[in-house]
Amino acid sequence: MSGIFNWDDELLECSEKLKDINSGFDRIRQTNKQESDELIQLRSEIINLASAIGVPVEDILETPSQQPVYQSSQLQWDDDFFLNDNPLMIEAKVKEEVFRSPEILPPLSSLEYGIIGIAAVVASLLDFLVVKIPQDINYLGKYQQQGSDFTSWLKTLGVDENGKLNPFLKWCEEVCKVPYDQSINPNIKGFNPKTHRLLSLSHDPLFGLIFGTLDILNGSMTTFDINGNIQIIKTFDLSPKDKVFAPFLWLGHIISDMCTKMGVPIPGWGFLQLLQFGSFGSNHQTIADISRWMYLNGYDLRHFITMSVPVAAIEIIIRGYHYLSSLETPEQIKYSLHGSVASKELTQIKSNLKLHKMLFLAHAIAASGNALKVFVYSGNPLAINLTQWLFFLKETVNIVRASMRDRTPETIIRNRSKIDREWEEIQNINIGRFSLLDTDSTIYFKHFSS
Repeated sequence: MSGIFNWDDELLECSEKLKDINSGFDRIRQTNKQESDELIQLRSEIINLASAIGVPVEDILETPSQQPVYQSSQLQWDDDFFLNDNPLMIEAKVKEEVFRSPEILPPLSSLEYGIIGIAAVVASLLDFLVVKIPQDINYLGKYQQQGSDFTSWLKTLGVDENGKLNPFLKWCEEVCKVPYDQSINPNIKGFNPKTHRLLSLSHDPLFGLIFGTLDILNGSMTTFDINGNIQIIKTFDLSPKDKVFAPFLWLGHIISDMCTKMGVPIPGWGFLQLLQFGSFGSNHQTIADISRWMYLNGYDLRHFITMSVPVAAIEIIIRGYHYLSSLETPEQIKYSLHGSVASKELTQIKSNLKLHKMLFLAHAIAASGNALKVFVYSGNPLAINLTQWLFFLKETVNIVRASMRDRTPETIIRNRSKIDREWEEIQNINIGRFSLLDTDSTIYFKHFSS
């Protein structure tokens, strides 16, 4: 608005006039106080003189109880006016309101906090009662801990009572021969039938698509050893027509390996072999050693699915509530059809921010519950719910991004909406027999001419 109406000079001139007026009042107050003091002194001298000559004071002073002429409480209104209604101060307050940044995240109602609490409690209970740990274990030789029944059930899928693969998976295993499927290699330290899928990058359910395709095309095996050293070993070449279907060969092979006793590792888990540092437990194990121990004790893709159950509960509860609460009534739909695009986008931004704020709080509480679970399990790393911590990290990133967003468009839209509301109130003011809503100018002329 300052580009259209520049009132700075006028406001400054008014402020200077107010200062002059206030200075004039100060001089008047000083003069009144001086005269009042002189009158008080003169009255005291008259009283003393009357007492000296024996004349009654009442005969000389008609109002002996008269109050002093000057009262310090008088003429204070100008100070209050100058402090509260100074145009420069009003301008500063207006600018502060106009340029005030919107809230980083929208507030939540008591009901929404209740939904967050319910989702987090349900997730924590599922973590304790369903996820547990991958399998029964005697941790540290003195803590007998029970494994997850759900993970045990997942390990029965695709195999018969004797642990043999069903016909389809057996067919995938025989047809999808790949050059990186060695289980024993004396040249790779720690490489054996139990660890070869963890150490072989081509057996990764996610990154294996890249490494597995390259290994099939090159007739090689890309793997880590237990010291974190990566090695690429030449094995055997497939025929050119098989190499054309390299991604499909990788997919068929990884499907057949999922239902075996050792299964396949969690996506990206093999890269933890690079973390050759740390000293945990009495054996001073590194992070790489602990991750390898966890895989050998059932911390594989099937348990990763089990760990996703509490996370899925949070996502279903929070997102379901958000969807139902976002459904518009017919009146809201009618209003949105006539609203501006900017207002619709601002509404959508606030809705998404509220959703991610609720998800962040729910996952934060659930992650804290998982930390408590690890403590209850005597620090057993198998009790860590990796899925829960990954989603908590994801929502943390979303909150950080939201706090760093450019809020200028939101400020402009908010100010525009406030101006519209104030203008609507002004238009609804009735003056005499007509309203500011009237648009026929002849009404005003008739009113004044009458």
